[in-house]
Amino acid sequence: MLAGVARRPLQLSSEDSYVTLRWAGTRHCPYRKWKWRKQVELTEQTIILGVTGGIAIHKSLDLASQLVKCGASVHTVMTENATRLVQPLQFQVISRNPVLLDLFDTGTDWKPPHIALADRAALLVIVPATANIIGKLANGLADDALSTVAVSVHCPILLAPAMNGHMYHNPLVQRNIDTLKTHGVHFIEPASGALACGYEGTGRLNTVEAIRQRVTDILAAARLPTASATRAHDLQGTRVLVTAGATREYIDPVRFITNRSSGKMGYAIAEAAMQRGAEVLLISGATTVPAPVGIETRRVETTLEMQREVLNAFDEADIVIMAAAPADYRPREFATHKIKKTTDTLTLPLERNPDIAQSLGERKTHQTLVCFAAETNDLFENARKKLIRKNCDLIVANDILAEGAGFESDTNIVTLLDREGTCEQLPRCTKRDVADVILTRVVSMRSTSHNME
Repeated sequence: MLAGVARRPLQLSSEDSYVTLRWAGTRHCPYRKWKWRKQVELTEQTIILGVTGGIAIHKSLDLASQLVKCGASVHTVMTENATRLVQPLQFQVISRNPVLLDLFDTGTDWKPPHIALADRAALLVIVPATANIIGKLANGLADDALSTVAVSVHCPILLAPAMNGHMYHNPLVQRNIDTLKTHGVHFIEPASGALACGYEGTGRLNTVEAIRQRVTDILAAARLPTASATRAHDLQGTRVLVTAGATREYIDPVRFITNRSSGKMGYAIAEAAMQRGAEVLLISGATTVPAPVGIETRRVETTLEMQREVLNAFDEADIVIMAAAPADYRPREFATHKIKKTTDTLTLPLERNPDIAQSLGERKTHQTLVCFAAETNDLFENARKKLIRKNCDLIVANDILAEGAGFESDTNIVTLLDREGTCEQLPRCTKRDVADVILTRVVSMRSTSHNME
């Protein structure tokens, strides 16, 4: 347990894509001295590099070179327009593999070349990703080598858009991007600055280093211990309660206090639990994404409303995951009419909201309670204190100021801390991948607990 244990040296064990630390429960946080992030080896990883006819195509050559240097086996697939800008021979020399241009290339295998390649791929990354290829993928079109490979792969897909800013912000293009994101396609957002077309704005291809790091992160997440073979229906017959989103504390009929929580993390957990066989109840505040299909969802606005719904469902739950971001304070009084602007300073008295997670920790019996700690400083020390104060079984800590983590992002960088002293840091990965890691840990914890009874 965490309290009252003498300080002992850290025990360090590592896996391919993440690091696990065990500590002895001291008052201070010694593991802040450790650099946990570990470079993922790309050796023996087959990566398909899709190349389209964008003006930033020259960066694809650099990316291919970096991936090869990391040990990856890179296989390039080019569109016809891409070959007008760069010769396929350049990619062939850099990757040391033939370039796929034509669906009717018979190759040396009995399999069609796009199927043979798709079956070996650990990742498909398309750099640059034009509006055209994004539209094809979003609508399931397959009329050339690259689009046909894209609909044939059964591995993660990463797109790096690059185009004119007006094209990128076109509602139809954004709709296609949103469609692909809902199907689990990864994106690395374009940068802002001077564009080749003469405009200033968003649309520049992100840096090669950023793309390579994202490739590493995705492959790292794919190697986490969440393989479908081991997690299929492992929550069958389990009742899982999940909270998500932000609460709103109204000042007057038009204004309220809230936070930046998008609900993406909580919704990802709810979806993952349902797909693993659980009976899921989702209690949701305000979000920026639609509610998951097929999950019972109860909508709330205020923290008090969320507390009431959670307490009503708590006794029947086996696992409770508090991924919501309820407001800590609410206005002491609600103005029934809109507060008019005046020349005077407005003072708004606030009062504390109840700590829902702490109240659950005080009354839990058979439940496994998972809480989140979104921090901006002293991440591990603050998370450890919350773990003890709220009587959680597992706490998921993340630095919301870190790039690729926290509110509104499609990815997250988290550390899992439990009451036995295990501290597991994950690389940056999608919130759905984080959800599966959390659920896998909870299943393991519950199995261990039942075996000890």
